Amino acid sequence: MEFFSRHGKKLPAAMIVLDAHADTVANEHTALIRQLFAAGSFQQAGTLVGNHDWIHPLVPDPVKSLVWINTINGAPRGNRLEGFFKSTSVWNSDIQIIASSIEELRFLDITGEMLFISIDLDFFYHRDHGPEDVPAVLNALFSFTSRWQGPVVWAICLSRPWLPDDSYAWTLLERSLQWLSAHPEFSTAEITLFNSRRIDSSRTAQAIRSEGQEPPLLRETDAPTHIKALLRELQEQD
Repeated sequence: MEFFSRHGKKLPAAMIVLDAHADTVANEHTALIRQLFAAGSFQQAGTLVGNHDWIHPLVPDPVKSLVWINTINGAPRGNRLEGFFKSTSVWNSDIQIIASSIEELRFLDITGEMLFISIDLDFFYHRDHGPEDVPAVLNALFSFTSRWQGPVVWAICLSRPWLPDDSYAWTLLERSLQWLSAHPEFSTAEITLFNSRRIDSSRTAQAIRSEGQEPPLLRETDAPTHIKALLRELQEQD
């Protein structure tokens, strides 16, 4: 949310969220977050949001259309789909809300001046798709955004607690960085992978702490050499 707030220019926006989880639960701090957002205090707003339930404060301003993509093809499992529509219904906001799939992108008709693409890489921890599908899925999203008549902002998130182990997480990151490196159409990447000071306040993190452990993190010192090289390449890209 903080990234989008800083780059969205407060334009009416459409947002496509590629995520295993909808992240659409109503945020109890929404009123204050919106005040901070309006004042330009994006870092404070982001800290208050934490790293979950972050979409609600962006609705209905600036987000006018929301598309949640949980699968490459077909609908999300029943309980996920039901939860998505149930959570968004309590917002009492008159916006366009759609559950879609990657294959249905070509039929998608959404409105807005700015387009936000939010990608949580835990999308690729699924019984039907995994790391090998990263390039094709990002290509489909890129094809859609290439037809957009207006500014486009992409954000890619890697949440280690939602993935099975470090190796899986590094693989997802590698595939994503390789794809980005092959697309010079993007401006220089803003990378905050290792320097975020935000405390993981998600329910999963809380459950891990309740067992006397800390949520797993990816550490820069543990990054494979080729991933460090890809990160440097992206940061130096004009």
